[in-house]
Amino acid sequence: MNFERAKSIILIILVGTSVFLTWNIWTYEPEYEKIDESDLIKIKSDEQIVSDVIKPVSVLFHRNGQHFQTVDPVKIEKMEKEFSKWAYSDVKQVPLKMIQQEFEDFVHEDRSIEINFSDVVPMSLYKSVLDIKDEDMSSFSFDRIVIKQKDIGGDQSAVYFISYKKKQIYQGMVQTNNLRNFSEKFYNKSYPTYTALTIGGTKTIFVPEKPTKINRYQYYIDNLDIENLKDALFNNPKYVRQEMVTRGEEYSDGTRLLSVNKEDYVLSYINPAQKLKVFSRSSELLEKSIDFINDHAGWEGNNYRFDYLSENEQRVIFRLFIDGYPAFNEYGMTEIEQVWGKEDIYSYQRPYFSLASLLPSESPVVTLPTGNEVVDQLKENKNIDFESVEDISIGYKLNKSLDSKLVTLVTLEPTWYYQSGEKWLIVPFEDAGGDNDGLE
Repeated sequence: MNFERAKSIILIILVGTSVFLTWNIWTYEPEYEKIDESDLIKIKSDEQIVSDVIKPVSVLFHRNGQHFQTVDPVKIEKMEKEFSKWAYSDVKQVPLKMIQQEFEDFVHEDRSIEINFSDVVPMSLYKSVLDIKDEDMSSFSFDRIVIKQKDIGGDQSAVYFISYKKKQIYQGMVQTNNLRNFSEKFYNKSYPTYTALTIGGTKTIFVPEKPTKINRYQYYIDNLDIENLKDALFNNPKYVRQEMVTRGEEYSDGTRLLSVNKEDYVLSYINPAQKLKVFSRSSELLEKSIDFINDHAGWEGNNYRFDYLSENEQRVIFRLFIDGYPAFNEYGMTEIEQVWGKEDIYSYQRPYFSLASLLPSESPVVTLPTGNEVVDQLKENKNIDFESVEDISIGYKLNKSLDSKLVTLVTLEPTWYYQSGEKWLIVPFEDAGGDNDGLE
């Protein structure tokens, strides 16, 4: 074998070895120990969908001449899961002349179930919660869903979507077996007894027949990240200037203004350039309001619910709810309010804290008077026009204070409220010193 031939053979061997080693490196798959996923920290998303924030606030059962109601969010959630699975078809308006009853009698008829919402809900948006086949729901809103026992029969039965304010009734058809199963699960169960009362001359409301025991709560609070909100509200955060003011601080880019009230833990944002309104229908208004808060993870837990909508004002409010009851505060510490302008948000007001640590209470349960006692107080008070009272409800009054370590805490105090116009006011019982604070 001459030298040149030996050199060629060695070169071939080296090239082959290199190819072999390169192939092994590329195709090598080490055996890693399987990771226990239970040890991973799971981050909960703060994004909410329609079914998270538009929820029934109460369910009322009319049974054998009596009335029973629950506001328990756990029980209502079970009911909501049931009726959201039904397939609704042939949704259409029912003219009042066809019901052969007074509107009030139809809504509150014996042997029926009322699923009530805080305010009118646009069906074109809420149909994402329900299984509705009909496409055009654009002009239709409702504030309660009614199921009548007398209408359950045949293959399909009627479910009614009712706007109490507009006195409009729509009807959808569902499989009868669904309604029978729903009634068997929920209709004849035990719930608190309520009394029917007429206010304002025509409106029927339902109030607890017996004194109501409700928990009082006290929490330490956590602050929302102001930087996240600032970045979400200003197009160019780097041009935003900060200024300290008496009760907190302000941020401005020369046009927009974000005020942070550090005494009441409330922030207010306004963009004057958006003052001119472009009219949006209820469904679009509510949908973009939900999306807006999602964009900066602003829900702070799952305690805020849709509470109020005004097309005329282009205004939407989401309210803090505790154990199924609305919470109120005169400084805006319990509600997220948005007003929309021509292209974007015009004004935005909200608390920037969350309920963090629940504290033990020396007297955790409060007993509130009956609904009839509340009505008597309202009628006897010379400073209240009882004819202007639109509703009566139990709610929580949120009060702020400091503990011995100067750490901020809030107390949620069960309280009776009455509604007059858009305001919710504390019922002024004599032993409470005639407190009559006005709350939006």
